[in-house]
Amino acid sequence: MGMFDIVVAQASCPACGHSQEWRIQYRYGHCCQHEYRLGDSICWSDPPGRPAPLSDHGDNVGGLVTVPGLVEAGCARCGLEGGATLWFRDNVVQKVEITPSEAGDGCVPIEPPSGWMRFWSRRVAGSANEDRLELTCRGDRWTVAVADGAGGISGGAAAARSAASAMAALGLEAELDPGAWCERIQRLDRELEAEPRCGETTLVVVQVSRGELWGASVGDSGALLVEPDRLVDLTVGQRRKPLVGSGACRPAGIPRRPLSGRLLVATDGLLKYASPARVSALARTGDLRAAVEALIQAVTLPSGNLQDDAAVVLGERIG
Repeated sequence: MGMFDIVVAQASCPACGHSQEWRIQYRYGHCCQHEYRLGDSICWSDPPGRPAPLSDHGDNVGGLVTVPGLVEAGCARCGLEGGATLWFRDNVVQKVEITPSEAGDGCVPIEPPSGWMRFWSRRVAGSANEDRLELTCRGDRWTVAVADGAGGISGGAAAARSAASAMAALGLEAELDPGAWCERIQRLDRELEAEPRCGETTLVVVQVSRGELWGASVGDSGALLVEPDRLVDLTVGQRRKPLVGSGACRPAGIPRRPLSGRLLVATDGLLKYASPARVSALARTGDLRAAVEALIQAVTLPSGNLQDDAAVVLGERIG
């Protein structure tokens, strides 16, 4: 069956009415034997567009969703064993209901979300593929991390992988303001400098929640807000060097602001080889998946190769 998560909740037995605490196994979201209770926010950790999925199950659709579950132990009074139905609203555990038999398969959206986020992402190799991207979600808070390992320096790919993974994982645990993100990037900078296998990397981290975005960055990867009539460079104030892993990086914060239009986070494999006008036009055209594919195609040579690795994440609010 693979990995699962657990909800612990008080509920009544449908056979005898006895109320007790039940442990219910289910598969929805980033299942890694997390244990939740009513009111807790579940997490996701698999950006759409990645060729090889991680441990996520179902689709992060927001709104009200019902999910089947299986109780670990029967009723303490009558011994009834069976299944359960769990309700999640915007990734928050709402309620559970014990059922006399195993619940049916599949996660069923009941009500659409309001102001939910949708993302699409791609990471394409130009040569060594030292770009990395991670996208995580806890409740209605999303964290996007994109990194580009420095070429010509040993361990660039390892630094990018470590940086993107660490920041995305941190975003699952906490909502940090821009100043706190800068502090955590500086701490990461010292950690990577002390790690012999890691070189240096750019890093952009953006959090999105409740219609707002904010974050921090170092290097020449970027975050852009693609509005209907303009392109806003959210990372215009960042320092290109020193990079993360040098021990001397100086991250710049991305101030909190409303998310209007689409959010684009990408490495210089896109931003260096496509003009801002071209990026703006392609990023706002069609659905997210088509727009990401068009952006990648815009920096693809006639031979089918890329001049550099490219990592691209594009997101928008729905509902």
